[in-house]
Amino acid sequence: MYKTLEQYNYSILFLFFKTFFIYFIKIWYNIVDGDEMKNINIKNIKNALIGIFVIALYMFASSMPVYLLNFLGINYISLTLIQRAIYLVSYQAVLTLIIIYIYRKDFIPNLKDFIKNNIQYFKKYIKYWFYILALMFISNIIIINFTTTNISNNQTDIIATLKAAPIYTFIVTVIIAPFLEELVFRLSFRKIFAHTDTLFILVSGLVFGSMHVIGNFNNLIDLLFIIPYSIPGLIFAYIYCKSKNICVPISIHLIHNGVLMMLQILITFLPH
Repeated sequence: MYKTLEQYNYSILFLFFKTFFIYFIKIWYNIVDGDEMKNINIKNIKNALIGIFVIALYMFASSMPVYLLNFLGINYISLTLIQRAIYLVSYQAVLTLIIIYIYRKDFIPNLKDFIKNNIQYFKKYIKYWFYILALMFISNIIIINFTTTNISNNQTDIIATLKAAPIYTFIVTVIIAPFLEELVFRLSFRKIFAHTDTLFILVSGLVFGSMHVIGNFNNLIDLLFIIPYSIPGLIFAYIYCKSKNICVPISIHLIHNGVLMMLQILITFLPH
């Protein structure tokens, strides 16, 4: 969680304009390289603009739930914990459905294909989840051993939220986040970087990792946690490149969040 809403707004605006800048640098490079933009046609540009729009929508909407209530004359602080949880779950669910609708021409065929071939997809790509676990474990161990930081601020916030509102945390983390984040950080970025797998994987993964860290770090050392948080993003992007089906990284993301959340619940609530 971000310390202030303003801090969150600054971070998401920075990431949006960085993405926008990289995309148009890519176009400029193709022009000056004499490529005459042969790989970029009207359809590609339209898809890229849709991707940029969805990223901007996600960033803007993510900063607006409290403002929306204030606009409606409702004081967020005055709501009970249960009311806040219901409102935030509903808000994020609606945002996810809106983005699914925007991407319906991609999502619906992908979903049908995934339902038909889910076993084959699972057998082929589940191994990458174990790569994620191994690489995250190694990177976290290195960070912990070479710094005085034992846990990221993002993880600290998740644990605190889990203790206060476990059902809300489970629904958002395990059910909503895999769909919302894969549609934004994988499908949207893929539309922007349609002809370059490497740039897509790097930008998608690093922005994904940065979004989990950049808004609530206390010092430069905390930024090291961008590395373990980027690892899943990089591998999810790679999986999407290979499978060409957004439901595959969504499913691996769901498994990843689900298993880690269940472990965190056991650690948090079971007597020691």
